[in-house]
Amino acid sequence: MSAIPESDFETSFAEWSSHFDSYRSLLRQRHKTTRPRKILARVEKFWSWLEQENILPQELSPHHFDQFAKALKNGSLCRAKDRYSNRWMTVFLNHARAWSAHLKRSGVLLADPFEGRRSRLPVPACRSRALTLEEVSVILKAPDLSTPWGVRNQAMWEVLYGSGLRVGELTSLTLESLDLKERFLNLRNTKNGWDRSAPLTQAACRSIQRYLEEGYPSLYGPRAGNALWVSYRHIPLTKDAVTRLASKYSDRTGVKFTPHDLRRACATHLLEGGANIRQIAKLLGHEDLATTSYYAKARLLELQKVHRRTHPRESTSTQLEVL
Repeated sequence: MSAIPESDFETSFAEWSSHFDSYRSLLRQRHKTTRPRKILARVEKFWSWLEQENILPQELSPHHFDQFAKALKNGSLCRAKDRYSNRWMTVFLNHARAWSAHLKRSGVLLADPFEGRRSRLPVPACRSRALTLEEVSVILKAPDLSTPWGVRNQAMWEVLYGSGLRVGELTSLTLESLDLKERFLNLRNTKNGWDRSAPLTQAACRSIQRYLEEGYPSLYGPRAGNALWVSYRHIPLTKDAVTRLASKYSDRTGVKFTPHDLRRACATHLLEGGANIRQIAKLLGHEDLATTSYYAKARLLELQKVHRRTHPRESTSTQLEVL
């Protein structure tokens, strides 16, 4: 802990705020979405911890990285009583490292005190099994098409599965996003800050057309604006609302799924159909090909489990001879 008098510390710490402002400007130049606000909120968590511990940025050392990780783990930096999960701790630590690296690149610090520090913590394994074609079929047939919201829900599931959208991309769709004639969706300001187009399946086009004719007029209200997906309260559907709907349909069908599982099923089934992994990465809007490769790896692990369970040469008691 710094031995600088409190008044001098506050003065010195305030001088560093200009470097924080420059980092904010840099993030806004790089990203056109709301990501700078989210990133800065996480960096501010580290910034407030430094101030709380009376540590000036120029005094940072690898030891402080470990101390910050410990503070995240014991819950002292949480607003609620809950502690951060390893996944969220990794996010905060990564942003602290990125800010430290920025100070070095800017010449503010002579060396990056966090360089080489390990920030990736063990996290629970993600769902290793993608939805099967049969399970997807059950989900798509589940909505009650005699109601406006049932017609809407089927169209949403078709778009999530057919175009592999993120749930945030789904809820941000507007009437202007649709190009049913060319069977495309025009996506604006996606997670990576990109604008991209996503193809629509014939089934999705039919479902959207039916929704626009039978569901949308009943659900639309002045507060809906130009949003494509409208709730029964005549307001745009939110990401949380779509997630809750998926949970409701999970209970109804017996097939447990989230909106992201439909996106993942899209990628997995395209891979099984022979699509190139680079093409799938472009469809999904993945910035890093390694992210898309995860789907291929998960499918391979599933195949490996089936192979080990069913192949006769995997049995220790088999008497077959190798010819």
